[in-house]
Amino acid sequence: MNDDIIREYYLIIKNKISSMNFNSAIASADKLLAYAPSDSQGYYYKGVCNFALEKLEEAEDAYKKALLLNSIHAKAYFNLGVVYYMMNDYDNALINIGKSLIVFSKQRELDSKKRCIEALNFIQTERKTFN
Repeated sequence: MNDDIIREYYLIIKNKISSMNFNSAIASADKLLAYAPSDSQGYYYKGVCNFALEKLEEAEDAYKKALLLNSIHAKAYFNLGVVYYMMNDYDNALINIGKSLIVFSKQRELDSKKRCIEALNFIQTERKTFN
């Protein structure tokens, strides 16, 4: 596989996401995955797009596939946690955002780590309110 071709797909997909052309971005991610089936980022982008289209089950599936291919994809863990939060599955939301916190901490991503802590605190408060 040619890394330049994969990077070109990433650029195309990111541009479509920036333009909020999510269905077209998903189609481009599918082309990327046909070319590079083990590319976790392609599944991550599909998750982002499906979430934006409010297709939570499809977003969940895409993020899970991304994580099967790359178990240290912190953004995929975080976004999967948000999907679970939107599905009112607070336990899985906390688990996945907690995993993203661990990965971001190891990667010394301080702003992302702070965002994870804020999300965890918010979800814990929500869970207490509705349970």
